[in-house]
Amino acid sequence: MAGKNNRYTPKKNNIFSRLTNYDKDGKGVKKRKITDKERYSLKSFFIAYKSHFWNLITLNLMFMLMISPIICGILSFLGVFSTRMATPSNILFAPIYGAQVCSGGNPVMSSLLGIFGTQNAVLLGNPVTNTLNIIALLAIFTFGMANVGMTYILRGYTRGDYIMLWHDFFKAVKKNLVGSIIMGICDIAMIILLAYSAFYYSSMQSLLYFVMFAMCFVYFLMRFYIYILLITFKLSPVKLVKNAFILAVLGIKRNLMAFVGIGVFALICYMLLSFAVQFGIILPFFLAISNTSFMACFAAYPNIKKYMIDPYNADHPDGGDDYKIEEEPIFIDRG
Repeated sequence: MAGKNNRYTPKKNNIFSRLTNYDKDGKGVKKRKITDKERYSLKSFFIAYKSHFWNLITLNLMFMLMISPIICGILSFLGVFSTRMATPSNILFAPIYGAQVCSGGNPVMSSLLGIFGTQNAVLLGNPVTNTLNIIALLAIFTFGMANVGMTYILRGYTRGDYIMLWHDFFKAVKKNLVGSIIMGICDIAMIILLAYSAFYYSSMQSLLYFVMFAMCFVYFLMRFYIYILLITFKLSPVKLVKNAFILAVLGIKRNLMAFVGIGVFALICYMLLSFAVQFGIILPFFLAISNTSFMACFAAYPNIKKYMIDPYNADHPDGGDDYKIEEEPIFIDRG
């Protein structure tokens, strides 16, 4: 036997005894603070995207369900359920037909009637298309709500928050109901106005065409921020749009990266639509909207944090961790 106690006890002068003390709590391992550059890097985007891929599919389906009135309007506009009727396409058909009847079947009139009597199919409304048009009017209310709910979820995925998909989606809609409807109406009006103007001036190839193209591009980038600002800050519509424009300019680097990513995804969708129609048609219902919106949100939120949230937290140090901020605190527009 080696003694009364068989447990090994290191000597006081032993290096082991000087470095290790089992009677005291150690300092533990220091946790390195993750910087915003690392948290919102391209690598972090793909990690978050992989982690939430299946949730993005569910979110896309929820969004499409909310904007289904727009789909009804598109179906009515395309004439999918319209009544088709053949009618002469040339304005001279009526007088030539009248002259042919009065002439008693003149060969010359009959020849002219064959030339100018070409008929085309015309789409006419019916009870089904009228119903679709009425349903489409609901998009005035649902478009903004759908964007608010989806943006709230995507912001949570970007920040690394714990998200309950269905609960938080409708929670965000409820908390921002009035603002979402107002912003949705303005958003729809702006999209239609810019799209119509760009289409109208596209045939002219004038200076106004390039001006409209630039306006469409700027507003496309502004939409990265509009709904995030709506759910994060208490701002008037004018200040909200103003801040969205400023952030679209200040965060141009991240915005362009998101723009390229969205363009690549849109190109893939177009190629699928061209070579595999069945996949190209269903892709918007499962992936397209939520995926491109996640790219936009992941690019936009770090800029909002840098230029608006961090300055606010610097002036209000007792505000807590900015990653835990919900909608209740009121952020002040800093001009």
